[in-house]
Amino acid sequence: MITPGSKYFFGLTGLSLISAILYMVLVNPSDLGAVALFGLAASGALIGAMALFTRDGDVYTDEEAVAANAVAGPPSFWPIVFALGAAIVLTGLVTVSVVFILGVAVLIGGGVEWAIHNWADGASSDREFNTFARERAISAIEYPGLAAVGLGIIAFLFSRVFLALSKESGTIFFIAAAGAIFVVGILIASKGFMKGAVTVVVAVLAAVALIGVGTFAALSGERHELAVAAEEDHFDASHRECGEEESEHYDHHANNTVSLRSAVTATIFVKDGKVYAEAIGMTKKVDTITIPRSNATSVMFRNLDEEDHRLVVNLGSAKVAETGVVEKVGTCTQLTGKNQEQVMTLTIPKPATEAEPYSFTVPGATGEIKLVVP
Repeated sequence: MITPGSKYFFGLTGLSLISAILYMVLVNPSDLGAVALFGLAASGALIGAMALFTRDGDVYTDEEAVAANAVAGPPSFWPIVFALGAAIVLTGLVTVSVVFILGVAVLIGGGVEWAIHNWADGASSDREFNTFARERAISAIEYPGLAAVGLGIIAFLFSRVFLALSKESGTIFFIAAAGAIFVVGILIASKGFMKGAVTVVVAVLAAVALIGVGTFAALSGERHELAVAAEEDHFDASHRECGEEESEHYDHHANNTVSLRSAVTATIFVKDGKVYAEAIGMTKKVDTITIPRSNATSVMFRNLDEEDHRLVVNLGSAKVAETGVVEKVGTCTQLTGKNQEQVMTLTIPKPATEAEPYSFTVPGATGEIKLVVP
């Protein structure tokens, strides 16, 4: 007989395995998240086996249980939830992955609740004992699960509100909401009349207000600048303008400081309008930098000029799929101010050719640094 305590950990093992499989299929099969989920499943299985072996230290014997009979139990709404989960899964298959994942979660939750509800109804002829058996089997998972769902809904509704409001209005709304929660918390803790039914009424009114405001904000959509940014995808490579001029989006809030310096291969300088480089550990100037193929390598760029500059790496050209269109390959840093620096990390899969050599350049400055990839 599987003990109640071990059921929790075996259930955690099953949920972790399902989550790990979904994570591998929908996100990344080699990501650290999948490893963590498999580790959680292994931990749950180990602890569940230990709980089963020790019999939880407190279990009911056959003499303490009431014999089961054929009396029908109370009606259950979990079959409806299970059917709803199946419908959401089918909808997600033809829409977006988020809907599919939500449907799988509802399907699993409804199926587990349905199975345990039926098992508890047939445990004995005493309904109080059946209720106790059900709570002992599933309540330790239900309450944290419901709390997580509730917090997720609250976070989602708040996010819709903040995305719809301007930056200034969003700050005011957040301060007002936090202040209201703080005041209500003080009243509940210090005033006797705020306890019991009054607290429930306040919580219900707050939930209704949040649902109403969040739904209205979700239907209204994101504020104009966010909608434009999402449509144009400002972080796409097509917005990476590597010329001498300042880019509206790519150079916005440029990070002109570098914290990690241990893995830098060389430093490229621009001074008095001229470009030169120094290899790490060498003080003399070099005109060629060698980096290994297919390994991530970082190169430091430091601007010693009065004007803003950016470092550009030219990596030849490549055809776009089967279209026959040839595009230049390369990338660049953001504009860097005087006495500021940035790091460029490169992973180059193939060496250069004589027809198309690799190089580093700085638009607006003379000279170039040759890039050799063995």
